[in-house]
Amino acid sequence: MPHLSRRRALQSFAAAGAAALCPPTLVAQQSAPAVAPPTETRWQRSAADRRQRARGITWLSHEPLEFLLRRGDRSTDVAQTYARMLDPDNIRQMAAAGVKWGRIFFYKGFGLEHERPHIAQAQKVADLMHSLGMKVSLYVGGTMFIETLYQELPEARNWEQRDASNRPVPYGSQLFRHYACPNEPAYREYLRKVLTVGVNDLHADEFAFDNIMLQPEPHSCRCPRCLTAFAAFLRRRYPTPEDAFDRFGIDNVADLQVNAWQSDDEPAAIAALDDPVLQEWVRFRCESLANYAGALYDITKTLNPDVAVLLNIKGIYSFNRYWTNAVYHPLYAGRVDLVAFDTGGYNEHIDPATGALISQVRSYKMARRINSACEDSFSDDLRAATHMAFGLQKPLPGLAPAPEGSGAFNVFTPLMEFFRHYNDRYFTQTNNVADVAILRNWPTMAYSNSAAYVPATLMEQVLIQYKVPFDLLFDEQLNRLPQYSTLILAGQECVADDQLQTLLAFVRTGGTLILVGNVGQYDQYRARRPQNPLLPARTEGQGRILYAPTIQRADQPRRSAAQTSDPEPGAPAPRASGAERFNPPQWLLPKNHKELFQRVADSVPGGLSLTTTAPLTTLAELLVRGPSRETLAHFINFDRSPPRSPVSPFSVTLKKSFPGPAKSLLWLSPESDNPLPLQFQDTPTHTTFTTPTLQIYGMAALAQ
Repeated sequence: MPHLSRRRALQSFAAAGAAALCPPTLVAQQSAPAVAPPTETRWQRSAADRRQRARGITWLSHEPLEFLLRRGDRSTDVAQTYARMLDPDNIRQMAAAGVKWGRIFFYKGFGLEHERPHIAQAQKVADLMHSLGMKVSLYVGGTMFIETLYQELPEARNWEQRDASNRPVPYGSQLFRHYACPNEPAYREYLRKVLTVGVNDLHADEFAFDNIMLQPEPHSCRCPRCLTAFAAFLRRRYPTPEDAFDRFGIDNVADLQVNAWQSDDEPAAIAALDDPVLQEWVRFRCESLANYAGALYDITKTLNPDVAVLLNIKGIYSFNRYWTNAVYHPLYAGRVDLVAFDTGGYNEHIDPATGALISQVRSYKMARRINSACEDSFSDDLRAATHMAFGLQKPLPGLAPAPEGSGAFNVFTPLMEFFRHYNDRYFTQTNNVADVAILRNWPTMAYSNSAAYVPATLMEQVLIQYKVPFDLLFDEQLNRLPQYSTLILAGQECVADDQLQTLLAFVRTGGTLILVGNVGQYDQYRARRPQNPLLPARTEGQGRILYAPTIQRADQPRRSAAQTSDPEPGAPAPRASGAERFNPPQWLLPKNHKELFQRVADSVPGGLSLTTTAPLTTLAELLVRGPSRETLAHFINFDRSPPRSPVSPFSVTLKKSFPGPAKSLLWLSPESDNPLPLQFQDTPTHTTFTTPTLQIYGMAALAQ
C-alpha cells in the first residue's frame, strides 16, 4: 500500500473441461458491425485532461515533516515541499482536478502535545478539503517515539513491549521508535484521546491505523502484562487439572513457561510447532493483536459510526504470518472496514525469471469473507484491474469509492477513468459466485512454517489460473459450507476432531470433499492419528470423498536469485531448510495442474459456473449484482511482456444466476468508448458467447 509504506513518504493453455450444455435454443442478440476503434478513446482523452489539470500538484503525505527529518530523509527543499503541499491553492487545484480524497498526517507517535502544531496544520487542510467536497483520511502511527513521548508522558515508558531479555522492541533499525504492548489498557486510553481530536476537531472520514503487527520471535512481547494475560488465556482454555494435563502433561497451567530462545536464529529455523505451549502462544498473540485493533475500531465507531477504519494488517501470503506477525485475519471480521496490503513482491505480474503468475487474489478473497474493502495501488493497470474484478466495495459514509480513494485518487489512466465512470453502475452491490471453497484451517497453517503452505498455495494457484469460481475459507467460516458443491483441503495435515465431524456431515448431505496430500494425518495439536478417518476415498451418504494426486511442484524447491528480495513484510530470513519460505516467484502451476483442475471441475454438479477457453495467463472473477439482475464476468490479461500480447477472442459459458432468459449481453472495456453488444447463445441454464480481443481488462455483463 503506497500511502502507508514507510518507504514512500511523499509521494496456454486454455482451460479444459468446459461443461456439457444443452443444445442452444436462442440467438438473443447480434453483435454490432465491426467498427475500427477510434484513434483515441474517451477514457484516454479524460485521463489526459485530468493529468493536465493535476500538473504541478504536490500530493498530500501521511508523514509529518519532523518524522522525515528525524529518520534522515533530507533534501534541500523538503521544507518547501511541505509548504507547497499545505498551500490552500494546492488543495483547491486537487479539487479542480476532480480529486475527492486525501490522506494527511495526523498522529505519528511523537506525542499528542508535541504534534499539536502539525495537527493544527492538518486541521486547516482537512477543513478546506471538506469545504471542497473531499473526504479526509487521517494517518495514525503504531509506534511510540521515545525521545518526545516519554518527555511528554513519562508513564509511557511502562507501555512498551519487552522481549524475553527485557529489552524494548523497536521498529526495525529505527531505534527511536518502540512498539507499545497490545495488552496495555493505558495505551488504548491514550489513543482514545488522540482519536477524539481527529473526530471532533478534524472531522475525520477515515482513520488509517499503521503498524498493526507484532514482531517475530524472539522479539515478541514478554512483559508482565502479556505473561499474566497468557496465564489467564490458558486458564480459560484449560480450566481443570485434567484439561491441562491432557494438553501439556502438566496439570497446573501456572507452571508453564514460554520458550526461552537461545539465539535470534533459533525460532527462524523451526519448520513446525510441536511444543504445545508455543502452539498456544501463537493463538494468544493473534488474539491479543486482534483485540487491540478491535479496541481501536470500537473507539472510533463510538465517537462516530460513520468514520471508516483502515487497518494495515496486509494480506494472505505463502508463509506463516500467524507465527511471525500474529495476524490471523478472521479475528478481524466485523471490526475492520478496509485492509491495507502494503506489500512489494505481491503486485500483479508474471515473474520474468520463473514465469509464475503472481497476484493478490487470495487477499481479496480473504477480505470479502471478513466483509472488508481493500487498499492497494492503482498506478499499475494490472493491480487496478485485479482490484476492479475481485475487490469488495463496502458501503460506508467514510469510505471514498474505490476509484476515488486511496491508491487511486491521483491516478489518471484510461483504465481508471473507465472505472470511475462505471463504478456505481457495475462495481457496487455485488457478490461473488463460488462453486467450490478451499480451506486454510488454523492448526495446519498456524503450526506449519513452510511445508503446508506449498500445497495450499499451489492448489489455490490452480483455481486462480483455471478461473474456477471459488472462496477462500478459514475455520470460523465453515458455517458457509452448504453454499458450495465442493470443499478442497490441500495439505491441511492437522484437522481438529470436531472439524472432522463438520466435514463428514458436509459429505453426507451431498457435498464433495477433495483431499490433496496428507490431509487429516494429525489432529488439532499435531498428534499423529493411528488411522485417518477421511480416508480412503469413498462415497458416504449422499456425497463423496475424492483423493487428488499429490501436488507435483514445477519449480526447484530451493532459494533462487528471484527470492533474495523480501516481498513479505515481517517475514524472517530462512535459516534452515525446513523453515524455508515459499516465495511468489515459486508460484508456478504444478506439473499435474490439468489433472487437479479436472478433478475439481468434475466434482461440481452441472459444471462450473464459468468455463472458458481463455489462456492460463488470464484471470477471471464471476460476480452477481442483485439490484440489476446481472451476472458480471471480469477478465484480466496478465501477459504484459514486451511486445504487449493481447488475448485473441475466446469462448465463455456462464451458468445462469437468475431464472429466465438472457435479455442482453454487453462487453465493457477501456478500449471502447461504449459497451459493445455481443452475440450469445442461450439455454434454460447457460449462456455462451465469444469475447472480443482482450488487451488488459474486459467485463461481460449478462442481464436477465
